[in-house]
Amino acid sequence: MRIIKKHRLASVSPWVLAAACGLLAVIIAVFAVNNYRRDKALMTDILLEKGVTLIRFVASSSRSSIITGLRSGQDLAALWPGNVQRVLEHAAGHPGVRFLALVDNDGFILANSVPAARIQQVSKQTHDFLLAIDADASDTRTFNYRISTEDKGSVFQVAAYFSPITSRLLEQFSPQVMKNNSEGMGNRVMRLHGSNSTWKKRIESLSQKKYMILVELDMKQYNKRLQRQKLEIIILSIVLLLVGFGGWLSILTLEGLKGSQSRLRRVEAFRDILISSLPVGLIATDSKGQIVLYNKFSEELTGISEKIALGNNTGVFAKTEAIRSILDASGERRGVISQREVQLINAQGTCHTVQLNRMAIVDRDNQFVGILLMIQDLSQVKKLEKDLRRSERLAALGKMAAGVAHELRNPLSSIKGLALVLRSKFCIENNDRETANILVQEVERLNRSISELLDYARPQELQKSEFDLHALLQKSVSLLSIDAEAAGVEIVLDFPETLSPIYADEDRLSQVFLNLFLNSIQAMSDGGTLSVRSVKSGDVIVITVTDSGCGISSENLGRVFDPYFTTKPEGTGLGMAMSAKIVEEHGGSMVVDSKEGKGTSVVIEIPC
Repeated sequence: MRIIKKHRLASVSPWVLAAACGLLAVIIAVFAVNNYRRDKALMTDILLEKGVTLIRFVASSSRSSIITGLRSGQDLAALWPGNVQRVLEHAAGHPGVRFLALVDNDGFILANSVPAARIQQVSKQTHDFLLAIDADASDTRTFNYRISTEDKGSVFQVAAYFSPITSRLLEQFSPQVMKNNSEGMGNRVMRLHGSNSTWKKRIESLSQKKYMILVELDMKQYNKRLQRQKLEIIILSIVLLLVGFGGWLSILTLEGLKGSQSRLRRVEAFRDILISSLPVGLIATDSKGQIVLYNKFSEELTGISEKIALGNNTGVFAKTEAIRSILDASGERRGVISQREVQLINAQGTCHTVQLNRMAIVDRDNQFVGILLMIQDLSQVKKLEKDLRRSERLAALGKMAAGVAHELRNPLSSIKGLALVLRSKFCIENNDRETANILVQEVERLNRSISELLDYARPQELQKSEFDLHALLQKSVSLLSIDAEAAGVEIVLDFPETLSPIYADEDRLSQVFLNLFLNSIQAMSDGGTLSVRSVKSGDVIVITVTDSGCGISSENLGRVFDPYFTTKPEGTGLGMAMSAKIVEEHGGSMVVDSKEGKGTSVVIEIPC
């Protein structure tokens, strides 16, 4: 049998591989999402930091220009919006800046980085975004940001509250401080803004107003980075999909391989069982002459075990020369079948009549690959042929005997009548009367032989009924107990405790058992043991009659059932033949096994 080497990977459950692929997909997806989120957060932080820096730059630059203008005596009301406008235009020159604006609480733009655009008011969404800044924030340290997609493209908006005059500037330009300052600057401020109270009101009014600085940054680089990240995720997903698809195909392939291997193993197991169960011996060799197939029936015929034969050459059949010679024969190739009937003697010395069928095996290219030898046991066939010839011979003999008996009975009746008449003419003391008596007795004996012959040749209808077989056997033994004691024979009965009644012809079976018991007792003239054993085996009852008598020679054993064959001078030779006929009429069988000088065993099987 060819053994398939099972790949280690094929033993792994496909669901384990599927779970591994699924886990890998989850891990890659988690890493991809985390990387995307991390890059997005990093870019957001960068844009936010840039926007915050611009807001602080605008706020600090605007306040610095306001301080410079105030010190130079410029008008505060006209000073600070213009300064903020210049700062916004200057800050807009930084790369990535799309738009900067100073917006009041109503959403009106007071200053912006693109004066030519003439934008008067921000959109409602932007205004709502600006109003969402912490109302309690007093400076630019509190920010709000978002990604806006209102206009063409997306922009990153950062906003914070802005006050032109902080509390620190308010202290620097208070009347008391201005009084202590240099006389020239203070006089210029007073002349421009009026009295101290007027100045104070203007400063405080301006400091209480809160405006908002709005920064809009271009997100092209941001979007490019995210698009690149998305592209990487898509590529990675496609790769993962291909890997998963390949893994799934591998799983299907492995499943198919495992299924094919399983089916192949079942087919090979069925083939091995079939080959082992065939009642034909099969021996196959490869092109090198090594034995590659050797079934159980071949082992029984040759007596050589499978372990010894497989893998060896034809030399293992040294004791079965017929098999070795036909396997080693050359020149018979290309599918030609050669047949040979031989007497096969195996390693144990048992002889079988077998038919050897040898055929060369070729492949598709008509190349020789080995030899197949089929061994068919013909022993049973030969036995059946022998039994058939015997049956035909006995049938012919019975037919002839019936005709002869019919022809003989008429003259025998006349002879007996004449003998009785002749005997009546002589007195009792006369020797001629004794001669007449002998003539009458011999005629009667011949008539009984003819009756037995007719009984054997003529089929008789069985009178079947249910009866106890053990009682019949015991009755038959008791009838011959006196003869057994006279011959010094011990009779041993071995019956089971319970045995169901048998349905058969009691009188005919009694005739069989009496004949067998009498033959056994007569075979033990010097004493011995007669054993009668019965046992139920399936649907039949097996009766075994064994004696320790003289036995039967091998040349006579095959003739014990032939009519008129006997080894006893006083026997007629019809007892065993008649017994076998009665048993066969019951649908049973009778087998005799004997060795000369060691006794005889008769096995009778009768259906229940």
